[in-house]
Amino acid sequence: MHRTCNFADRPLSCGSPVNWLERLAPEDPLFDRPEEEILPRKRPKRRRLARLAGTAATALALGAQACGDGDGPARRITDAILVQLAAESGPPALPIPTEEGPPIVPLALEGPADGAPLLRLPLPPGEEPDSFARDVSQRAGVEFAEPIYLYGESRAPNDPRLKELWGLTAIDAAGAWSTSVGDRRVTVAVVDDGVALTHPDLAPNLWVNPSEIAGNGKDDDGDGYIDDVNGWDFVEHRSDPSPARTGDARWHGSHVSGTIGAAGDNRIGIAGVNWKVALMALRAIGPSGGRSDDLARAIDYAVDHGARVINASWGGGGQSQVIARAIARAEKQGALFVAAAGNDGAASPGFPANLGSGNVLSVGALTPGGTLAPFSNRGALVAAPGVGILSTTAPGQYERYDGTSMAAPHVSGIAALLWSARPEATLAQVRRAILSSAVALGGTKHGRVDAARAMAALLGDSGGGGSGGFVLSRDSLAFTSSRGHAPRAQTVSLRAEGGGARSWTARADAAWVRLGNEQGETPARITVRAEPGHLGPGDHLARVRIEDPDRAGSSVVLQIKLHVGDTPAIATAGAGCEMRDGHLHANRGATCLLSLPGLGAGTIAGTVQWRLPGGALVQGGRVYGQFVRRGEYQVEVTASEDAVESVPVVVE
Repeated sequence: MHRTCNFADRPLSCGSPVNWLERLAPEDPLFDRPEEEILPRKRPKRRRLARLAGTAATALALGAQACGDGDGPARRITDAILVQLAAESGPPALPIPTEEGPPIVPLALEGPADGAPLLRLPLPPGEEPDSFARDVSQRAGVEFAEPIYLYGESRAPNDPRLKELWGLTAIDAAGAWSTSVGDRRVTVAVVDDGVALTHPDLAPNLWVNPSEIAGNGKDDDGDGYIDDVNGWDFVEHRSDPSPARTGDARWHGSHVSGTIGAAGDNRIGIAGVNWKVALMALRAIGPSGGRSDDLARAIDYAVDHGARVINASWGGGGQSQVIARAIARAEKQGALFVAAAGNDGAASPGFPANLGSGNVLSVGALTPGGTLAPFSNRGALVAAPGVGILSTTAPGQYERYDGTSMAAPHVSGIAALLWSARPEATLAQVRRAILSSAVALGGTKHGRVDAARAMAALLGDSGGGGSGGFVLSRDSLAFTSSRGHAPRAQTVSLRAEGGGARSWTARADAAWVRLGNEQGETPARITVRAEPGHLGPGDHLARVRIEDPDRAGSSVVLQIKLHVGDTPAIATAGAGCEMRDGHLHANRGATCLLSLPGLGAGTIAGTVQWRLPGGALVQGGRVYGQFVRRGEYQVEVTASEDAVESVPVVVE
């Protein structure tokens, strides 16, 4: 648990917004020197402090981030606990509430309908959640009981300088961390001026060549590179891809790497978009810039060694076909190429961000105020935080840089995070998730990236693939008919395994089964009705076969069960509960399970409705209730399209 605080709460040596913004703009010779061939994206020599200062209040709001000094006490709901019943067990004997309130207290089913019931049990007055849960957990038929805990809005690591990373807040990294914080099986290639391999916030997340033995002087994996354990230096042709040995402007790639994947939750420095990832260090930019052949070879190396994302925080020079073709080769292998748009304030991105390949994402720079930075080239596909970005530099050190170079790794980090959550996703799916979820922003084609929205978009994307069989949301449906009334219709979802559109036809093997649609394309919803007609009492079975008309042998079967009865008899279970002479008799304080004959535990909720005395409405094939007030009542059951049945209840 971490409390939340405002970005303004962080300790600063300078208190005013303008002074704070000045701290976001350190001088860095790497960004200011003239371009030679292809250099890391440089920033303008003069910062637009006047324009940035006007956004200070917005910057502070954007900077709201989780902070704290360890886990605080757990918070609990004080009016109920959760009770997990053991599989196949009947209703347990639970503490008897007072006779105040409704005659029958429904116990809400919180778990999946087709699993062992998870009940929400009201907390009696004067009871404490922990002690009450301990008492209930000792009762027969209860697997466990526990308080209902309250958690914070976001997940945050314990890295001490996390609260200074306004960029992670701006892209809602914490919203995506609830799904995944990264995976070291996802590799991001940092094609840059080297990576500080001994930085304590980077070392845990360095890529390791699994086929190479360190220090033996041999090319163990036969790739043409000797001892390439963490990557390769294409500038000096050596196995150590660390930055240049001397010079002030040599931590650009290290800074980029930290934004992508500085180790999270390690009580050191900062956290990257990914707490865990494999950072492949590929040095292809030297003191004089990056040669197009070195950069192309680095791209090819990244692809050949399994990188799913290639970060390119560089540009300029000519329109190199060598690099363009290397990027095209990367696309064929499913690798995403994330490119900085450029820092010239131009109307369109520079090379290679301007390439229209299906694997390229061009990235502009966002200010803390939520606008595109004045220096950022316009027309990029997306924008990400690129002003005053704190990240890793020299071993053990951190500095703030700005530029589209700093924006690109936010996007590379999001892509890696998406693949960690859904490894089978295609390049097209990940790219589409990032673009479709972006928040509109002037000066870009799609907008500001949002990690949480991108994660939701990817997890909800059923496209791609399409080569597998059909998948139904449910394998069977159960209906019940009382006195000839037609049961409520039910619906199932049909999709193709791996997503995509596939033709289908459906046919039932019994006349009493009616389908709302008998053909179509996936994904689809299929409505099923059961018409009892002249069927006699008892259980009736049928099957609906769904096939691909263009693919012989490809089918899935939906089982249909219909129970026909002469009365709306309720099945009941639990000590002190029984059906007698058409009445439900229950002892005061008894916990009873009520259900309709023929309906399984996983019956779709909307097909049966129970209205209890006192007005509570419960949906589903079964309902748990505590009978707390003596007297005679009625329970109304609606399980058909055209009738409401009443069942007398006597609480004794």
